[in-house]
Order: sequence, then C-alpha cells, then structure tokens
Amino acid sequence: MFVGEKVRLDPIQRAHLPKIIAWMYKEEVIARAFFGDPLPKSLEEMEAWLQQLRANPNARVLAVIHRETEEIVGEVALQPIDWRNRSAFFAIILGEESRRGEGLGTEASRLVLRYAFEGLNLNRVEANVLSSNEASTRLLKRVGFTSGRRESPPFQGWDERRPWLPKLQASNACGKMYIGTASGETLKHIRSGR
Repeated sequence: MFVGEKVRLDPIQRAHLPKIIAWMYKEEVIARAFFGDPLPKSLEEMEAWLQQLRANPNARVLAVIHRETEEIVGEVALQPIDWRNRSAFFAIILGEESRRGEGLGTEASRLVLRYAFEGLNLNRVEANVLSSNEASTRLLKRVGFTSGRRESPPFQGWDERRPWLPKLQASNACGKMYIGTASGETLKHIRSGR
C-alpha cells in the first residue's frame, strides 16, 4: 500500500492480530499509549475489532511491516477522521522493542502523514502524547508536528470511569499531554526529507 525504504504500511490482516494483542498488554506499551476502549482479551474480540475497523469510514489503521523480515513491528492510525473539517488524530505504536531506534517509526509516520495530506486530502492532523513519553514527542517533532501545548486530561479521575485500563496507564494519564499539529507545512517538511 505505502512503501518506504525500511517499512511498508499494509491493511491489518487476521494474521497480525496475535502480535497486536500481545503488544497491548506489554507494560512498556501501556505506559506510552492511550487506549480509549476496553482492551480485547481474545482473538475473537480482536477479530470483531478488525471487522468494525474495516467498516468504519472514519478510521485508517495500518500495519507497519518491516520490509526485510516481513514481520509486523507496529501500527499507525488516523482516527477519528473528521471529513467535514478535513482533520484527523494520528497515533503510532511500535510494539517490537527490538526494532526501536532503527528509524522505522519515523518512516512509518512520514508515510501515513503523506497519505493523510495527499491521499485523503486532509488539512490537519493532530497527535496526543503523554508528557512522560519523550520518544514519541521527539518523533512528532522530527516528522513536522509543530507548536504543541500542554494540558491536563479532560476530566479528573478518568481512569476510575474506565476500569478496564491497566493501572500503569491510568497513573501516567494523570500527567500532562503534548498536543501537536501537522498541516500543509508538515507535508513540505516530509518532502524535503528534513
């Protein structure tokens, strides 16, 4: 679908689901990610999620495939997509710790942002990151996200209202979030390879 030097982005397939489920329960991933819905507990629940995802016109979630090994190493998402305002939220998870630091996340992010601006004709892409997640904040800046601000979660005690969230994520969520924005200038940034 979208091919870079190190990775390509493909639609998520059933064969990818066991790895994705395993990542969702890794402490390191939980500590860095936002999971807004109850986490799937079985392959059947994950398959139902995949079917809903495929039917949702306001979401694009793609597998990050390492081109050399053909293994799934992460996923990228544009969701929800607001077609009226031509905007979306961006997220990335690199679940394979052994592959971090190789530039795979940067390349996958550039590919999906190019798709957002050129393929989907969006004007704006935003990202929310826990302030404790310095690696993701650096990644966002590297791929052209600009002028983030910091703010508190939307309401206090949100982890109590979502009891399915692992405690590690809930405790980190009480911190501040970095909110970045990508726009047409980001696409120029991506094209220039900076």
